[in-house]
Amino acid sequence: MLRWTDPACMHDAMIRLRHPTRAAAALALAALLTACGGGTTDKDAVGIISELAAQGLPADLTVTYTEENDPNKLLGRPHGYASKAAFTDERAAVQGAGGEPGDINLGGGVEVFQDADAAETRVAYIQNIAKASPMLGEYTYQAGNVVLRISKDLPPSDAQAYETALSKIVQ
Repeated sequence: MLRWTDPACMHDAMIRLRHPTRAAAALALAALLTACGGGTTDKDAVGIISELAAQGLPADLTVTYTEENDPNKLLGRPHGYASKAAFTDERAAVQGAGGEPGDINLGGGVEVFQDADAAETRVAYIQNIAKASPMLGEYTYQAGNVVLRISKDLPPSDAQAYETALSKIVQ
């Protein structure tokens, strides 16, 4: 019995394929790979927040992180983000009154990584923390190399608006 990994089977299958079918298969594969990895952006975190605001979201930049004030000590380090910034959203800030500037519960934050794999690893890490301690939960979205963290104090529809906007920024 021949298997797809056997050269004879693969050769026979390729002979049977016609050019339009090959083209369709190549397009489908390209679409699948694009959907998995997502786009990337060369914008930094401040630029992403500016774009969110330009799309009508009440995202007001509050903190631009540097090596000195990054609470996670990931900025510029191996497997860390290339840029990070935080914003307030007055709808969440009312709920999370009393937080320090930069707290996710006052609005949200943006982390931009070198590639989508690093961003995906960060999302998994954040979600694991939230599972272990639900009070630390938040909405966490990824588009390509960007991680968008939104306050859990916002209703799901408001958080979804941020995800939609991010998908338009990072294509």
